Amino acid sequence: MLRRKKDKKASPIDVTPRLNPSDLIEEMPEEVERIVSDNTSGDILIATSTDMSLSGEYMQGWLIATDEEVLTLDPSNGGYRVSKVRIREIKEVKLQSFYGNNLLKAFTEDRGVELARFSKTLSGKFRAISDGIRTLVEESRRGSRPELKSSLDSPEGRCPKCGSPIPRWLGTCPNCLEKRKLIFRLLGYAKPYWYVIAISLLLMFAATRLELMQPLLTRSLIDDILMPEEIPPDRKIQMLVKLGLELVAILVGASLLGAVRRYMMAWVGSKVSLDLRNQTFEHLQKLGMSFFSRRDTGSIMSRITFDAGRLRDFIVDALPDMIQSIVTLVFICQILFTLNWKLAVLTLIPTPMMAFFTIYFGEKMHKVWHSISKSWSSLNSVLTDTIPGMKVVKAFVQENREIARFSRQSNALFKRSMRGAKLWSFFNPLMGLSTFLGSIIIWFMGGKWVIGGALTLGTFTAFTGYMWRFYGPVRMLCFLNQRFQRAAASADRIFEILDAPPEVKPAVPTIYVPKLEGRVRFDHVTFIYEGSDKPALDDISFEVEPGEMIGLVGHSGAGKTTLVSLICRFYEPSKGAIYIDEHNILDLDVKSLRSQIGIVLQDPYLFNGTIAENIAYGVPNATMKDIIAAAKAANAHDFIMRLPDGYDTIVGERGDRISMGEKQRISIARAILKDPRILILDEATSSVDTVTEAQIQEALSRLVKGRTTFAIAHRLSTLKNADRIFVLSKGKLIEMGTHDELIAQNGHFAELVRRQMELSRIREV
Repeated sequence: MLRRKKDKKASPIDVTPRLNPSDLIEEMPEEVERIVSDNTSGDILIATSTDMSLSGEYMQGWLIATDEEVLTLDPSNGGYRVSKVRIREIKEVKLQSFYGNNLLKAFTEDRGVELARFSKTLSGKFRAISDGIRTLVEESRRGSRPELKSSLDSPEGRCPKCGSPIPRWLGTCPNCLEKRKLIFRLLGYAKPYWYVIAISLLLMFAATRLELMQPLLTRSLIDDILMPEEIPPDRKIQMLVKLGLELVAILVGASLLGAVRRYMMAWVGSKVSLDLRNQTFEHLQKLGMSFFSRRDTGSIMSRITFDAGRLRDFIVDALPDMIQSIVTLVFICQILFTLNWKLAVLTLIPTPMMAFFTIYFGEKMHKVWHSISKSWSSLNSVLTDTIPGMKVVKAFVQENREIARFSRQSNALFKRSMRGAKLWSFFNPLMGLSTFLGSIIIWFMGGKWVIGGALTLGTFTAFTGYMWRFYGPVRMLCFLNQRFQRAAASADRIFEILDAPPEVKPAVPTIYVPKLEGRVRFDHVTFIYEGSDKPALDDISFEVEPGEMIGLVGHSGAGKTTLVSLICRFYEPSKGAIYIDEHNILDLDVKSLRSQIGIVLQDPYLFNGTIAENIAYGVPNATMKDIIAAAKAANAHDFIMRLPDGYDTIVGERGDRISMGEKQRISIARAILKDPRILILDEATSSVDTVTEAQIQEALSRLVKGRTTFAIAHRLSTLKNADRIFVLSKGKLIEMGTHDELIAQNGHFAELVRRQMELSRIREV
């Protein structure tokens, strides 16, 4: 195995997506571990994968940094081409940005060394890694031993260990809390149901006490009924029947109390799981769009379903088992010391050994269960990615590829599960050995005292029964460690969502405007996506009057969608300010603002419900008359009525049961019914045929009347009726004017028009 120093993992700073220390030392395949072991001499501080080769192909490579050297494993011909540079030789480390990818490069006195090439999605991770390598270089120059942990400063509001945000109300990083505190935080969700828990605990105490009466009855059976010779047989039979009835009553009472207690705890666990799921989903609605763009859908779904379910099992089963085990141990200790304090002391001998094994294996098992949770998320991500796109998979005959992708994730889950099984297979026998040693001591010493007459046979038999009942809860507490670790890992993943700060921060107090006029002004607005090193919008300024239609033109990636996303306040400006009706957009009530903005997307999203429900999505209390009027205005009523179920037709998941043009017109009807003051059209006619486009254009002409409209279009002919056209290029607003004015300027827009006309003539030929 590779040498890894736990106390010297890099702590990323201001990184998106958020990096835990363990993310800078990723799990390496065996082949990579072997290569790294053969080519490095120092302690591994960074081990991270890339998604591109140095030549620019999409392949997985590796970057390894120790306190002595930086090692690059570049994928080539089914293997890896290995190169390395000594830390003390590096003079400078740079991140270079290109179209479609970035490059991490180190410079020595006489050469430049390419360390890693990666896609834009990994920019955040490699920004932290470049900072870490720079730290290693600086420490090496000072002659001190390189250590990332002490050298990387954490920005305000972030954890100095893992870089994650620290909630103000919590005061510390939830991911770096002791697991005990993490569990206590989870138990806080059970506090509203304390009265049910209190009753359940009382029932548990009573049931446990009743169950522990059985060995004492056994002692009475032996010492008071069977052993005494002076008691007549008839009297013994009467005493035996009475003792049997007492035993039946005890067992029935304990069973009934236990059944009621289990039902009550199941209710509490289900309520806590319900609260967690609902609170997590509610908090997800408050998070910004960048949170979802950085995470797989399957990972988020896994936390709300799988992890929440695991926490329910913890509260229903593991936690009551722990409390019952502790109560049982207290009662048994009381009884054992009452019966014979010397044997009771001998019974406790294996306990320290069992505690040692529990602590030793505990941390190892937590890491394994955390990695297993990540594997489940990855597996869910493959499913949520593949199943909705099954039509594409089959169209491109990529079934085997997707099977292989699923198998890789499934095999990774299997390997991590087997690591947990390996630890468990060692832990379980060691605990069994400890209890077996204890029983041998009790049998030997107790039997010796019975033979010597210092102890009665009934007391020894009762003591032996209590001994097994004593070791049972002790083993249960030790085995609960595994369930605690699972619960802590699941709580960690759920609280990561709950502690993610909303990216749209409401002003205090917010301004509520019941009806906007629709005036929009950008004042030197710059916006940079988190994880990017280039502005998506750069110093944009303009003013739009109410009712004005603005066309947005530019190449892909010019910033058109970013601009309208800022108007919707899906993101907040990095610099500058946006004003709606002369109110800073940051001061406006978010719900009030968005309720007066309508959006028609290039790829309209419909929910799996009826057509009527989708049209009325923005106005849930709309009448059927209003829905039909909106559908008629969107030129959708006729095709809806031709469907067998009309407005009650189920559109299927994402609207897959109807055509693109039909989805687009339903989307327009949805916007019309909402009656917005500001309208955003994002390529609303780009994916339909000519006839459908004419119907949609007619519907849009009705929709834009009297509304401030921002229309993104690649078909420039659709913007002839726009009041003004904004031309964007590389995030800058380079031209602005009417269609005719921009043609007369013979600039960028005129060039785009000429190219489209030429392309249209080629298509006609």
